[in-house]
Parts: sequence; structure tokens; C-alpha cells
Amino acid sequence: MGDLNEYNFILDASSLEKGLGNIKRWCQEARGKIVLRLYIPTYTLQELDFLKYKRKSFGAREALKFIDQATSEYPDIIVEFPETLDVVLWSEITSSVDDKHADMLNRLPRRFKNLLKSCIYKCQLEENRLKWILVAEDPKVKELADICSIPCSSLVIAESTLSRETNRRQYHEGQKFNNMIQVKGNGESLIGGKKVVRTNFDNTVYASRGKGSLWEP
Repeated sequence: MGDLNEYNFILDASSLEKGLGNIKRWCQEARGKIVLRLYIPTYTLQELDFLKYKRKSFGAREALKFIDQATSEYPDIIVEFPETLDVVLWSEITSSVDDKHADMLNRLPRRFKNLLKSCIYKCQLEENRLKWILVAEDPKVKELADICSIPCSSLVIAESTLSRETNRRQYHEGQKFNNMIQVKGNGESLIGGKKVVRTNFDNTVYASRGKGSLWEP
């Protein structure tokens, strides 16, 4: 991976339904600039499926289509194997919180329990020890992540972080070009408070042109 910074995001259904355009752009702009891994839990697939058929959600339908197509195009988009949920014991999650929160977690619907299992596995139990962050827009999911000490970010914060990172690479590439121009130039001056390069045109190389005759009226 070289010197590229790494970002590892667990995506819940709300982030994909509401921010699919952002996520598509992340995948396109990440190439060669950052390492971006996206993990799709079983919960996310089932929730999007529910939203697609029961709520007639266009965003959910497009998100499922994207996941189906993107897994072959982007190898760092990982869809969870359902068997992964069996690796995490529910008692491992409830034992990490106080009795009040443990009682609340025990009353959760199974789909939320599965999401917490997925997050705990990626954030705390997986052997490769990558640092994963849950990206969610659902207030309930954010609350559960906070209770279980799962790193969580909003879509807006994730977007801002990745944009700053990819633009930083573009900025440095632009600086290399500017430095090259300044070396070729004859000096700098300020016009209207902005730096302007004064170019020595004697050093300019022009493209060769074919022979021709001057136009006369």
C-alpha cells in the first residue's frame, strides 16, 4: 500500500440509502490517493432489502444495485459472510457495558444485535487489527455504537475527511507544477495581492510549424 493513508468504513443502511452518491465518488477518487475499504454487514443488506420492497425506497434499490456491481470492480468493498455473525457471542457485547445498558441491548430486535456483532468483530476481534469506523446516519444506530464503544462517524464527517485527503494529494501535485514554472520563470511579483510568475520568453520552446506564405490583401 506504500505511503497511502488507509480508511476503513463499516457502512450501515442509512449511509448507503442517503449518501450513495458520496460513496460512489469515494470509490472513484480514492484510486492512487488513499486506501479505502468498505465493509457491508449482513444487517445493511437486509435493511436495504426491507426498505426497497416495503418502503419502495429508490435509494435503497440503487444502493443494492451498486453493491452488486461494485464488489467485482472494487476489491476493497467487502460483503459480510453471514457465518461471521456466529463468531461473536452476544454475551461478549453485553458484558462490556453496565447492567442498565445490557438490559436495553438484550431487548433489541435481532437486526440491531446482528449489526453490533458485525461491528464488534471488525473493530475488536478480527485478527488483522485494522481500525474500522462505522458510518451511519440513523440516530438509533449511532446511539448503540456509542453505548458499545464502537467508533462511529456521520456521513458528513467521513465525506469531509476523504475530500481533504484526496484534495491534499491534488494540491501537492499542483505545487510540483507551480515549482517547476517558478524555476523556469524570471521571478515573482505581486498583482492585486496575488503571486504572479514573470516568465522569460527567451527560454520558451515553441512547436515547429510548417512553411507557408504571408497572406496579402
